Amino acid sequence: MIVASGVQYRRLPIDRLAEFEGAGVYYAATEIEARYCKGTDAVIIGGGNSAGQAAMYLSRSARCTHVVVRGASLAASMSSYLSSRLEADPGIVVDYGAEVIALHGAEHLERVTLRDAATGATRDVDTRALFIMVGAAPNTEWLSGLVELDSRGFVRTGAEVGADSPFASSLPGIFAVGDIRSGSIKRVASAVGEGSVVVSKVWEFLNDTV
Repeated sequence: MIVASGVQYRRLPIDRLAEFEGAGVYYAATEIEARYCKGTDAVIIGGGNSAGQAAMYLSRSARCTHVVVRGASLAASMSSYLSSRLEADPGIVVDYGAEVIALHGAEHLERVTLRDAATGATRDVDTRALFIMVGAAPNTEWLSGLVELDSRGFVRTGAEVGADSPFASSLPGIFAVGDIRSGSIKRVASAVGEGSVVVSKVWEFLNDTV
C-alpha cells in the first residue's frame, strides 16, 4: 500500500472564513494570487517560514504586505535570515501581537479587522487577499495504531523506523510519500518525485516476499 493522503490546511475560527475561501482567502501564494494582489494590500497570517516566504514573494507585486503574528517576535518560529529580510523590506509590515478577528465583503473579501492582543484596539485593513499560513494537519487518523506516527501525526519512515527504504513505514508493505511523510519537504514537486520513486521500492518488496 502506498499512502499519499496528504494534509489539510489548518483553518482558523473566524466567521465567514469558509464563505471567502477561494474568493479572497487562500492557503498558498502562487503566481495566480500574486497577480490578483498587484497594487493592493495583502494580509498573511502566520509566523513560520512558509508565511515569510509568501510575504517576500507577494511583496514583489502587492502595494503592501501585512504579516500578522500573534507573538511578540519571529525568533522562535522563523529563520533569522528570513525574518531579517522581512524587517528590512519597506513593502512588508509585520504586525506583532495581533490577530484577524473579522472578514468583510459581499461576493469577495474586501477588508479584514485586526485586533491588538495587548490593548484590544481594532483597525481595518482593506484587502482582497488573506493568506492563512498556520500549518497543516496530516490525514492519518485512519492509520493510528497501524503504523508509527510522529508527535504531529505524520507517518514515520525510513531510518526512523529501522526500514531500508526512505518511504517504508514501521509496518512492512505500507509506504508513505508526499506531505504525509514525517520529515518530507512540503512541496508538490517533491511529492511527485517521491511518488515516482516509491514504485520501485514496492516492486522490491513484492519480489522479496513472493
